[in-house]
Amino acid sequence: MRVSILNIAIISTAVIGLAGCASISESQCVSGSWSDIGYKDGVNGKPRDKLADYAKTCAKYGVQPDRKLYLTAFESGLTKYCTYEQGFELGENGSSYNQVCSGAETSGFSQGYDEGRAAYEIYKEHKRLVENYDDMLEALVNVRGRLAGDIIDKDDEGNVIPLSAKERKRLIKKQYRLEGELDDLRQDVREFEYENDISRHSF
Repeated sequence: MRVSILNIAIISTAVIGLAGCASISESQCVSGSWSDIGYKDGVNGKPRDKLADYAKTCAKYGVQPDRKLYLTAFESGLTKYCTYEQGFELGENGSSYNQVCSGAETSGFSQGYDEGRAAYEIYKEHKRLVENYDDMLEALVNVRGRLAGDIIDKDDEGNVIPLSAKERKRLIKKQYRLEGELDDLRQDVREFEYENDISRHSF
């Protein structure tokens, strides 16, 4: 299936919360709002073993999490996270698949991720083609500049070393080769854009 990525933008992946002892505060441990904490973690797609981090930290304050309350609310929140839209965004950003979403009830998330990842791969390949073009254009500009300036280099004292007839001939040959390859690369980019229905790069 053709995937359109018109105006696609790669968005930075959200920063993951600190693990271990910094994952929950003393006041949160003592308040015992495990239903709220579980629901929030589920909505944000946190791993299920997050509860183990909480248990380790809260034990320092003589508190144990209510496992049943947390997990029940977590699963409820997870239904808000494991959606097609969330999966697509994750894949489109080039992020890894979040294994917290699994099973038949999260099939939409998996489908969304696959389609988002396809869009990301198209973006990445288009970027690679354009970068190859830019690199070759830079090489061509460099060759043309050397020919126009009629210099090959500078010695240790900064004196210009003029091009020899042999070196000029070599550079002219390289210029023709680069011009031909640049045209081929431009065509490759245009064909890729047409095949994948994406915005045309401005050359």
